[in-house]
Amino acid sequence: MILHRYIAREILFSTLAVSSVLLLVIVGSRFARYLGRAASGRLSLDSLGQLTLLYMPYAAQMIIPISFVLAIMLTFGRLYMQSEMAVIQSSGVSQRRLLKLVMVLAMGVAGITGFASLYVTPLTQQMSELVIQEQQQRTGFESITPGQFVELGEQAVYAQVVSEDQQTLQKVFIAQGGEGRDELALATRGFQQIAEDTQSRFLVLEEGHRYELPDDDLAMTDLKFERYALRIGVHQPPTLEEQVEMMFLNELLARDARAASVEIQWRFGLPLMVIIMVLLALPLTKVNPRQGRFMTILPVLFLQMVFLTSLMSLQDTINKGQWPLYPGLWAVHLVFLAGGLLLCWRRGVFIK
Repeated sequence: MILHRYIAREILFSTLAVSSVLLLVIVGSRFARYLGRAASGRLSLDSLGQLTLLYMPYAAQMIIPISFVLAIMLTFGRLYMQSEMAVIQSSGVSQRRLLKLVMVLAMGVAGITGFASLYVTPLTQQMSELVIQEQQQRTGFESITPGQFVELGEQAVYAQVVSEDQQTLQKVFIAQGGEGRDELALATRGFQQIAEDTQSRFLVLEEGHRYELPDDDLAMTDLKFERYALRIGVHQPPTLEEQVEMMFLNELLARDARAASVEIQWRFGLPLMVIIMVLLALPLTKVNPRQGRFMTILPVLFLQMVFLTSLMSLQDTINKGQWPLYPGLWAVHLVFLAGGLLLCWRRGVFIK
């Protein structure tokens, strides 16, 4: 039907436009965070683009439901503002029929969201973890510029010469503040070493002096060393919650852990949220032309944010054992589903 294609096209185009803007904002903020890590020497510059690209599916699985609901509000709001909806309804097209049309689109969007949450996001999370582990194994000297002080871990590092492969420092000066004392170190050369047992990074200095300056004493301690190691990075393995985020569905089903069950509820809950939000949004699309179509967007956007943040906060609460695993996250879906059905019934959406 021409009317169905017209409305579907408007909703899908609006969804694409809103998703692009939101994705640009959220991914841009994530890129800024990665850039800060690169400036402190925890990431290399060549990994910024890769990590940012791998973050996009995780962001998209939450952006797409929000964008689709906003697209419904924008499309139907424009139809009411321009009196097109009055013509549509006078031709015999009821709100129930429009609900069926939007539900068909919602099923498709929910399928895309489900595919992203169940398959694409775990894959990209695994790839991101591999990139981060590779960065921890590589040298942390990418941020060091010869002749300049650079913060590396908890130390301020100065190197007169950096080798071309960025593996060795020559004529190194290091300053570090401790509890009640300051430490200075001078060395002929330095290089990075990874501890095999803890995977922590150490800056190993050779042929130098180490000076200790206590805050409450003017005496200075001078220690000469052949080799001296300073820890500049501590390996932090992923937590259990982070591990389950990288697992595929079959792995989660095989795990008998609370975090795995919560992760399953989260992944299936995201596409279900698209369907429920349609029931909440569609009855609120009717606007008075004098008010403007944006008056109804704010309440729906607020409900969407409350829905999503409730799921995220409850997920953390269940993992801590402060909320039962069942009904778990489904409790939030049931509350909003009941609200959507009640709102549709009150607004006469189910009437033919």
